[in-house]
Amino acid sequence: MKDVDFSCCPFIRNELCFLTYNDFCHNAKIIKFFFEGLDYDAKIFYKWYLYSNIHMTERFKDKIWEFLNNPEPEYYIELITAQRKYKPM
Repeated sequence: MKDVDFSCCPFIRNELCFLTYNDFCHNAKIIKFFFEGLDYDAKIFYKWYLYSNIHMTERFKDKIWEFLNNPEPEYYIELITAQRKYKPM
């Protein structure tokens, strides 16, 4: 897969697209806002988009998914804290 495969997906709104964990963290609150407006099926499709990303391990994908699906602020803090350990693959 190539970076272009993840940077733009015709089935996902541009506001929800990201390439790396750092990209996601930089726009996390905006992405979450748009994610919350998705219906159930679109959220499942977005999960496939997230977990198919080749630029991060499953650990970081799990952090993103937990953040998107939980309203508590602790998940945002964990998301940003994990950024220190992230190294693009």
